Amino acid sequence: PSPHQPPREVGTARPMLSSRTVVALLVATSAASQAIRTSKLRSGVGIFRKDGLRGMPGFMKPAALTSSTNDVVAAPVNHRRRQALRRIQVRSNEMSGRRQVLNDLVKAPLIGLVGLETARMAAKAESIDAEQIDVYFGCGCFWHVQHEFIEMEEKHLGRNGKLLTSLTGYAGGKKLGDHNRVCYHNMRQVADYGRLGHAEVVGMKIPTATLYDFAKRYFQLFVKYDLPGVTIVDRADPQDKGPEYRSLLGLPGGVHSAQYGEIQRAMKDVLGDSWALMEGSGNEPDTLLQRRVYVMDSTKFPFYRAEMYHQFHNDFQSPAYGKEYNGLRDTFKEASLISETGCPEGMMA
Repeated sequence: PSPHQPPREVGTARPMLSSRTVVALLVATSAASQAIRTSKLRSGVGIFRKDGLRGMPGFMKPAALTSSTNDVVAAPVNHRRRQALRRIQVRSNEMSGRRQVLNDLVKAPLIGLVGLETARMAAKAESIDAEQIDVYFGCGCFWHVQHEFIEMEEKHLGRNGKLLTSLTGYAGGKKLGDHNRVCYHNMRQVADYGRLGHAEVVGMKIPTATLYDFAKRYFQLFVKYDLPGVTIVDRADPQDKGPEYRSLLGLPGGVHSAQYGEIQRAMKDVLGDSWALMEGSGNEPDTLLQRRVYVMDSTKFPFYRAEMYHQFHNDFQSPAYGKEYNGLRDTFKEASLISETGCPEGMMA
């Protein structure tokens, strides 16, 4: 996996107005101006501004316009002056309308950019606040799987810090230890997850609409090995053998979930038809070289959060993920998002 990196903002395209749109705006503006002008002339009153009558012959200026005010003034007009005043007012209104259209065209790109940014932020907020689903994924050691899904939450959902939800844990077993504990291997053999039939997984809460994207990322964690005479696709750490490292995923309802089709589609898009999804019943064997993934009903086989020292841990097969990533453990602890589970905090504890 690549080193932990912050999400990268994606730019938005500059909106453009077509020539057809510009013509439509001009026509609409002209029609509106004509309607207003006709209504005012029919009333027998001319509406002017002093600065809009520059160049008018003196004999045509109504007496009311000799006022020093710059506000709109009204003056009765006779039949002789009406035609000349109408032509001047038409030119004035048309120029005003065209100036407004040009002004709108200048502002349009800026308004469009603000609108696009607002829409993008609203869409991201909606994706975070949408209907949520609790799922878990497992394939080998949960350290690198957690890192991959933390990155997925950051880049795909725009989450960061305390908003992240991907945590390491255990699932898929039929039994629980005393006090309903499920623990990592430890010298005291307290509620050992392997003995209880569980596997290492990473649980998270995501918008239901993004299940396909997260499932697709999960299936992409299976890597290709070109061996002499054969090509194998399997988990990234085949040296970790045993049921604890089997491939499984969980969602409410399992294979009977309304969202199960998204899981099927994601697997086919990534791994093709050579892999199989199988309904899990608990305590399954290792899936190494079997090209299968067990689908668990998470209401029957729930997620059990792992110990704090397993959260945001570096993976031994890749470079260290960095202090920012490792520091999420303290961030979550301070926010009471993780705490001691009652299991030994360390194999030797």
